[in-house]
Amino acid sequence: MPSHPSMPPGQLSAALPDRPEGPTQQIKSQRHRHHWLINLAYVLGLLLVFALSLLLLPDDTGLGKLLWSERDAGSHTTR
Repeated sequence: MPSHPSMPPGQLSAALPDRPEGPTQQIKSQRHRHHWLINLAYVLGLLLVFALSLLLLPDDTGLGKLLWSERDAGSHTTR
């Protein structure tokens, strides 16, 4: 047997006191902002690593050959 008296669902919400939503909403928005900034920093870090890996590719193999052959072809035509 439950320790609290049973009430119809409509009266249950009326019996509960209203909680102030201001401070909890501020905490939730700060948490959301904090997670958003962490995610943004993570994505920017991944993009930085990707860009650096493209710059450090060898000139004569794989994707480096495709990327840097255009640059080299442009430099040879200017002579």
